[in-house]
Amino acid sequence: GRLSQRDPRYAPEAFTACKAAFLAEGILAGHGRYVLWGYGGTGRALRRALLAHGPRPSAVVELHPGRLGQRIHGAPVVAPSVLPTLPRAPIVVSVAGAVPRAEIRAALSRMGFTELRDFICAA
Repeated sequence: GRLSQRDPRYAPEAFTACKAAFLAEGILAGHGRYVLWGYGGTGRALRRALLAHGPRPSAVVELHPGRLGQRIHGAPVVAPSVLPTLPRAPIVVSVAGAVPRAEIRAALSRMGFTELRDFICAA
C-alpha cells in the first residue's frame, strides 16, 4: 500500500519525464541536437521524453554491430570511436548499469570530453 508502489507519480515514465525536463533545462539548453549514447530500453524512453522539449539526437552511439551504419529516427548510428569527429553537441549517456557507465565515462574522458560540460550520464 505504499505511495511509491501505487501512485503514478512514481512510475518509471514519470522519472524519465523528470530527467528529460532536467536535461532540457540544463546541459541541453540552447541546443536543438544532442548525441545519445545507448539505445536500449532506457535510451529509447529518454529520447521519446526529450522530444517533448524539442531536442533530437544528431547521432546515436552504439556498440551493437548490427546497428552500426543504420539510422534511428533519422540519426546515424555510430561507434564510440567516431565521437571526436562529430560536430560538438552535448552527449547524453543513457546506459543502465554502473559498470558500463564507468567504462563510458573513462572512454569519453580519454577522448577529451568533460563530464557535466560535454556529457552527462542520465540512466
